[in-house]
Amino acid sequence: MLRHTLRPALRDIKLWNLRSYAKSASLGIDSSVENNLQTETNRVSKTLQKFWNVVSSQESERGITITLDSKPVRTPLGNALTVSKDRRLLALVLENEWANLASLSIKPHSLPVTSIVSRCIDLEYASRPDSDADLVAKIGGDRAKISDTLLRYLDTDTLLCLSPSAEFEGALRAAQNKLYLPIINAAETFLSKFSNEPVSIAILDADLHGLRGNIQSEATKAAALKYLGSLSLWDLAVFENTVLTTKSFMCGLLLLANKALTPHSDLSKTMEQLAQCATLETIYQVERWGEVEDTHDVDYRDVRRKTNAAAIVAYKE
Repeated sequence: MLRHTLRPALRDIKLWNLRSYAKSASLGIDSSVENNLQTETNRVSKTLQKFWNVVSSQESERGITITLDSKPVRTPLGNALTVSKDRRLLALVLENEWANLASLSIKPHSLPVTSIVSRCIDLEYASRPDSDADLVAKIGGDRAKISDTLLRYLDTDTLLCLSPSAEFEGALRAAQNKLYLPIINAAETFLSKFSNEPVSIAILDADLHGLRGNIQSEATKAAALKYLGSLSLWDLAVFENTVLTTKSFMCGLLLLANKALTPHSDLSKTMEQLAQCATLETIYQVERWGEVEDTHDVDYRDVRRKTNAAAIVAYKE
């Protein structure tokens, strides 16, 4: 499934890089320790000068390393930007990303695939038994803390909040029922594999519950945490990126589920369908009241750019 989405994914990322996202801050403004390391992204963002001639990749026993004039590109924590040999397509995308920078004014959105891969590499590095507390703090906590943070999105998940039936003459609610309910049912079945009892995911129905928060049961949270614990650190970083982008735990589940499930599964979605899940209410708002320039159009591309980049990083040959 992911293989068929890679070409449009690359197209969406390239389209985004041709635009300037004024709301994003330059990496060079960040005063954190890791942002002052002598890494390639920091150097370009601060000098605005191209200091290399050739972007290439070098293969070794460790994997495939992206290089600038034969010197490895470094992650924010100073690790070499290296991917395993079963991610050759990812290495090609990384090489292409550096070879086709739209601007030397590097911002977090300029290198979406590099950003996620760097997060994966640094998370692995900081999770080693000999890593110190300062290193763990720099990446935002250990695996348990990251998992707990991601779990909070399950209570406020976009896919679990259903609009009033009267809103938009019932069209939005009908679309939510059609798109979300099969996914929720499939997610319950999937997460039940990580529990001793059937998992039931709580839904916030505006017609039934009014204005209040949604809270998942302890059994559901335990199953979700066990699922997160089963992920490799790379998949956990991909999951994290997707959840933070879409504000949806379910969308993270959808993206990773596509690596293993059959095309006929209710959890099997294209990246465009995943983006629609995350922005369904906005779609109807734009249709009713029109698009706000530099807001709705930016968000539209931003969600697709980040989820497509995450899908590329998740893919293995």
